[in-house]
Amino acid sequence: MLYLSAADVERAIGEDHAIFVEALEAALRAQAAGDVVQPLKPYLRRPERPHPTDRIIAMPAYVGGDVRLSGMKWIGSAHDNQRTRGLPRASAVIVLNDADSAYPLALMDGSVVSAWRTAAVSALACRFLAPAGRRLAVLGTGLLARTHLSLLRASWGRPDGVDVYDIAPGHGEAFARWAEEKHDLTVTVHDDPAACLRDADVVLAVTTAPESWIPAEWVPRGSLFLNISLADPMPDVVLTSDKIVVDCYEQVMRPGKLLHSMAEQGTFGPNRCHADLSDLVTGSRPGRETPEETIFFNPVGQAIGDIACAAAVYRRALGQGVGIHLER
Repeated sequence: MLYLSAADVERAIGEDHAIFVEALEAALRAQAAGDVVQPLKPYLRRPERPHPTDRIIAMPAYVGGDVRLSGMKWIGSAHDNQRTRGLPRASAVIVLNDADSAYPLALMDGSVVSAWRTAAVSALACRFLAPAGRRLAVLGTGLLARTHLSLLRASWGRPDGVDVYDIAPGHGEAFARWAEEKHDLTVTVHDDPAACLRDADVVLAVTTAPESWIPAEWVPRGSLFLNISLADPMPDVVLTSDKIVVDCYEQVMRPGKLLHSMAEQGTFGPNRCHADLSDLVTGSRPGRETPEETIFFNPVGQAIGDIACAAAVYRRALGQGVGIHLER
């Protein structure tokens, strides 16, 4: 069994982050063909920690097609990790298993894979749903903001402009310095979130806010809203959108999720969902059809994406001799 630390994962992929977009697309094509198994993921929560990001999630899946591996991501999260423990909010491990023998093939740090997989989902969504303009508004400046900007810069193209807002003092400025050093991008830091969104073509929400706080009046018409966070947009953002696209309708409709809550209130249902992301990848449903469309994209993260991305890292690591082989 091959063990890959976070450093090993980074070493195996280098700067080739497009590997995650390619792996995710392969997983979505397998999903569209019915060649995946993906149980609903169970959440482990403790009643004394009610914050929505305080949980551990088990995400098992089998991905057929070109991937043909099984596995599971075990991902934990605590909203106060950085402030009280000096740790990143999320941590994860991924186990990969041979599809036939079920024997474990690899154990790897899953934090790096998870962050880039999440960004790859948004990169694919932008391919099919983004408008012609390339001004990006980013709400939240943590790890996911950085992986998103890096991958969007590579796959979507150089943004016309980047606006950023973060509730934490100094975080926006730190993000701006990183973006300039890493990608030669000038970032405008805002202390007013409404102003941050005012001219956006694509809105990226990557905060850990426990409650909805973004009203529809802030979201420009004709834009794409990437709802990567748990709770940022208010329901009227969904209701005023012309198209609603999800990564997987079955996975999105879980208790506690925005669209599930709206369904319970009778304001959302399958007739309001334009497509799953796999429908866009295979061409069975259209993406953006007019410049005027306001589109809301709501992924919750699929295990098939994590397993496919981890498989790509595993095979790259094997070819490069990266990692430590463990005896069973």
